[in-house]
Amino acid sequence: MRQFVRFRRNPCQDRLFQLKYSFAFRSLLQSEKRIVDRIQGENMPLDLLGKIMALLCAIVWAGAVILFKLAGDKIKPLALNLYKTALTVTILFPLLLLLGIPLIPADVPGRYWLAIAASGILGIAVADTMFFACLNRLGAGVTAIVDCLYAPFVMTATWIYLFEKPRLEQIGGAALVIAAVLVVAYRKSGGARPARQIISGVLFGVGAMAIMAVSIVLMKPALSRVNVFWVTELRMLSALAVLLVMFAWQKNRRQLLAPLWQKGGRHYAFWGAIFGNLISMTLWVAAFKYTSVNSAAVLNQTNTVFVVVLAAVFLKETFTRRRLLATLLGVAGSLLVLLG
Repeated sequence: MRQFVRFRRNPCQDRLFQLKYSFAFRSLLQSEKRIVDRIQGENMPLDLLGKIMALLCAIVWAGAVILFKLAGDKIKPLALNLYKTALTVTILFPLLLLLGIPLIPADVPGRYWLAIAASGILGIAVADTMFFACLNRLGAGVTAIVDCLYAPFVMTATWIYLFEKPRLEQIGGAALVIAAVLVVAYRKSGGARPARQIISGVLFGVGAMAIMAVSIVLMKPALSRVNVFWVTELRMLSALAVLLVMFAWQKNRRQLLAPLWQKGGRHYAFWGAIFGNLISMTLWVAAFKYTSVNSAAVLNQTNTVFVVVLAAVFLKETFTRRRLLATLLGVAGSLLVLLG
């Protein structure tokens, strides 16, 4: 039987670690108010502030994708998603208490609870696990291009469930995104990745975006009635419960968790969760608060470009003309869907 080394931690180091990250967490909670007060003092329009935050959200999420790719080189998708979700739940719980948000709101109908919980199970437990599987197989750059399918899938889901008929330019944008995915999925003989790996990665990515779009549409009617942070916490808790059940069914549980004890994998996963689930989420909420939905959505979609560039710089992924074409098609198609 394989033996695993149990590392002994120094109590002083543990205390220093707790102090450092509790200070960082408090600073994050105060950052939005300080920025808003300063901007208002300098008479900068809040609309411009919202657009800046939307762009920062795209940059921060791009960095998180790179960190998740580095973590995924050592940690399996299910274990990585379980760690990321558990960490976010732990961080958001005291945030709700600090903001005075009721943990069990009295005026939320039962159907909204079910819709939000189902949204978390689909969008986080299932879709995020598939997203990490796609990331491991295709790399960050190609995954970012496949990620452009999110906008067309949201358009389709709102058409089916909310009866919002898409416009002609939105359908054209969806066609451009599909063309982008086909460009990156096409493999010449002798490519770096096996055809089976590329096909499975694309299928995982397509499935992740489709399920994530359905999860967003499911919770959309409830967003006007409840606090965004409470919705996020309920989605995370629902996903965590399902992820724990999924993990319990695995026969190699110790092997799945073992990389989390290794310094490199754990640190990449930790900072990926902080940047991807906490900081980018805060910027995302602030962006939609201070500027229009369309402006925030369009600027957020620029994360595709940032991921492709960062993947080439930090992960040494090749930036070919075919990948450039796919990136341009994907971004252009997403913008047509969002602006249409």
